[in-house]
Amino acid sequence: MEQKAKHPMGLWLANISIALQSYAGYAVSSVLILFFTTDISQNGLGLSVSKAAAIIGLYQGINYMGSLVGGYISDRWLGIQKSLILGSFITACGYLVLFFAKPNMLNIWAGLLVLIVAGAFFKGQISSLVGSLYKQNELSRKDAAYSIFYMFVNIGSFFGPILAGLVSDKWFASVNAQGEIQAYGYKYIFLMAAIVMLIVCTLLIVLSPKWLGEKAKYPVNKKSSNTVKEENTAALTTLEKNRLKALGVMFVFVVLFWAAWYQTATSFSLLSNELVNRNIGSFVIPVPWLTSFNGILCVVLSPILGSLWIKLSKTKRGDLSVPAKMALGMFLTASAFVTIIIGLNTLGGVVDGSKQMSLIFILLAYFLLTVGELCISPIGMAMFNKLAPEKYSSLAMGAWYMSFFFSNLISGKVAGFTETMGYSTIFLIITIVVAVFGVLLTLMRKRLTKLMALEEFDK
Repeated sequence: MEQKAKHPMGLWLANISIALQSYAGYAVSSVLILFFTTDISQNGLGLSVSKAAAIIGLYQGINYMGSLVGGYISDRWLGIQKSLILGSFITACGYLVLFFAKPNMLNIWAGLLVLIVAGAFFKGQISSLVGSLYKQNELSRKDAAYSIFYMFVNIGSFFGPILAGLVSDKWFASVNAQGEIQAYGYKYIFLMAAIVMLIVCTLLIVLSPKWLGEKAKYPVNKKSSNTVKEENTAALTTLEKNRLKALGVMFVFVVLFWAAWYQTATSFSLLSNELVNRNIGSFVIPVPWLTSFNGILCVVLSPILGSLWIKLSKTKRGDLSVPAKMALGMFLTASAFVTIIIGLNTLGGVVDGSKQMSLIFILLAYFLLTVGELCISPIGMAMFNKLAPEKYSSLAMGAWYMSFFFSNLISGKVAGFTETMGYSTIFLIITIVVAVFGVLLTLMRKRLTKLMALEEFDK
């Protein structure tokens, strides 16, 4: 039996840090496709949709893949605390490079490459830090901690695009006498993000000694005696191998889910900019604000779903298994794209912008995507921490984030095809693929649950 206890202070340091990092990251990502495709005269780069989407997919993908390398370095040499301080500082430097860069791809890639290096030392480590604050058998507390952590991720992802929209479309935009935007203030979003990440770095330096103490301070293989060294060199047990197999299967489904979900950063933004009526009276909703809708939904719906899982666990049938929840997430994701297709059909084939679909369709799609996300992402993140051998803790979280490498590459390529094949065709293909894999996951759920052997943690 796990005793009820307050969460350690270290969790709140992790929560504050991830909220601010998420705020900065989502502020930038919410306008990146618009910045790349907006004309140079309007402070954009003037790229084609296909090229811009491919660049964003490649950048975000490599950024997440770096988490695997950073996780290995953290486990062997740096330790999580030093990695987080280093990662937050380099991230701030990357945003500053983008702020001062002249509007050409060479300079932009210089900033993106710095951010890629920075990402290797932050994303996986901050998630691994949460798990390191609890004992291996504290399953319920660890689940609760990751749910709280995920809420803070989405608090940041809500406010980031809101402020980004104000910075780019209102505060730093050039507007003519008729109120039309002549040039956008995109580069000031990079400056805002840099300042936020310097704050994160400062908080980690000042608060870690008191709030974290020795937790995650040293590399796993150097934290104590020869006993730990033997554990780190010991061969994997059959149980550990089975759990790694389960993680491998989950990895594939997570990649497919995020490949669909990341359309929100590319094709959804472009569609919202061109074909969605964003007028509320005389006010035009900035496109980044639609991205923030996902964030606030996550904050509101996370505790509701958490309560639902607890209520189900008290019934005779019990809670849904992890694979069953993830399959449900896949089906909800497919239904989100069906919603957008229905909205596009209301345009009667007119896609030149002269007709626009109701905002309701895009908001409903975001709602379905968010519920699907909450059935997959926080649960999957917790599983990668629980099921991985302790000596590979940061590496395992790096693998979780590496799934975003493949999903971003796929998503970027898919978004590029909307320029030639149209939104409806691409979204229909996504719907079919995601739904089929949801069925496969449903069929595999019992086998995967057996491989996970979660009941062993209670022994």
